[in-house]
Amino acid sequence: MKLFVNNLTQVDLSYFDAQRGLLGESWQTDVVLTGKLNDESMICDFSIVKKQIKKWLDEHIDHMLAIPVNHPNAHLTDMTQGRVSFQFDHDDGSRFRCDAPVQAICALPMENITPQTAASWVESQILDLLPAELEAVSIRFTPENIEGAQYQYSHGLKKHAGNCQRIAHGHRSTIKIYSDGQQDSELENQWAQRWHDIYLGTEDDLLGIIEEHGHHYHHFGYVSQQGFFELTINSQQVYMLNGDTTVESLSAHIAQTLAEENPGKHIEVHAFEGIGKGAISEKTFLKDVDA
Repeated sequence: MKLFVNNLTQVDLSYFDAQRGLLGESWQTDVVLTGKLNDESMICDFSIVKKQIKKWLDEHIDHMLAIPVNHPNAHLTDMTQGRVSFQFDHDDGSRFRCDAPVQAICALPMENITPQTAASWVESQILDLLPAELEAVSIRFTPENIEGAQYQYSHGLKKHAGNCQRIAHGHRSTIKIYSDGQQDSELENQWAQRWHDIYLGTEDDLLGIIEEHGHHYHHFGYVSQQGFFELTINSQQVYMLNGDTTVESLSAHIAQTLAEENPGKHIEVHAFEGIGKGAISEKTFLKDVDA
């Protein structure tokens, strides 16, 4: 017998891809449990098992930076006082580096991270933690099926009390933009291109811009409740903002920017943060006059 639950939870994280670099991602999580019926004609108490699986995902992969430690260009170094350092050296001589508290890094024993390989790793980790009567557990991570414009961004919210404070976690999101009340796919696609595989940085957290061997990097760092976070990333993958990168601020920034670029148009932005949630902002600029 098998017991299933679709969309048990949503996992928002960033992971490192050898070709594309740092990528924000959002995965719907589906679970299938296999076992024999007990005296209550049940495989298990699913309400308990669901909580156990969600708790494990929250603690071991959600809102973390997942790294492919078996890739030959990946280097993970233990630091003092519960900290780790991850560096990836690209073939073109450029590099990526993140130093963070150990709970912010998910080290996956593989060369390349995909939803399927990550799900297989989770299965191998959690079966022994679940009730003994279960014979198998199947995890499926599924990116949202987005038909229109989408972008993948990573960021950190140092003021957040929870795990959003981690400097490299992210989301894969759709965006809806309306111009004078009509959905505008051209503006949606333009913005998706601006934020293609992007890191959203803030001026307050920028420690400096580094040049090494012809490559330019943005160097970010901040202290939050979980500790000191530091990130060095290729400048071409960075989009800078003046304020915090909450979804409320992001929707307001997009609306403000597009209204300035399209004077006389009423711009309404539905900016998503992962799957099924987000913020709405509206803005209009009259020609030569802020409305």
